Amino acid sequence: MKAIIIDDERKARNVLRILVEENCPKITEIFEAEDLLSGVAIIEKEEPDIVFLDIEMPEHSGLEILNFIEKDVINFEIIFTTAYSEYAIQAFQLAAIDYLLKPVRPSQVKVAVEKAVSLIGNSQINTKLEELKTTLSSSNFKKIGLPVSDGIKFVDFNEII
Repeated sequence: MKAIIIDDERKARNVLRILVEENCPKITEIFEAEDLLSGVAIIEKEEPDIVFLDIEMPEHSGLEILNFIEKDVINFEIIFTTAYSEYAIQAFQLAAIDYLLKPVRPSQVKVAVEKAVSLIGNSQINTKLEELKTTLSSSNFKKIGLPVSDGIKFVDFNEII
């Protein structure tokens, strides 16, 4: 199986690559891209089975992937990597698209990849992405996820000085 990691942060790509290599033996090839457009080019060329996709990137959000790939050609699963707030996570759960909350843990990677492998080919990813995009754009996020030693702490913007 092939996978691609699309994330603007080199460190995040390296960490995720190592976690996938160590915990997901079904994935035999891993490609990397530092922005959405170069990621789309690799997707079209290599036809990966799984796309690890950061949401917040310069120029284009990961949620814009449908703007650059023909919907009929999408035959991969997307696992978002995000530091979004708990409200966004609820949206992901509703749309049934998997996500990894940064900082990523090995067990999370393994579970997300296993879930994606089981869904490849019949998950209606186009519909789910549209639902997710609509949900996220209509929501008003008022918290930020901050990394702490044991995970992520969500802090209201009004509490930040």
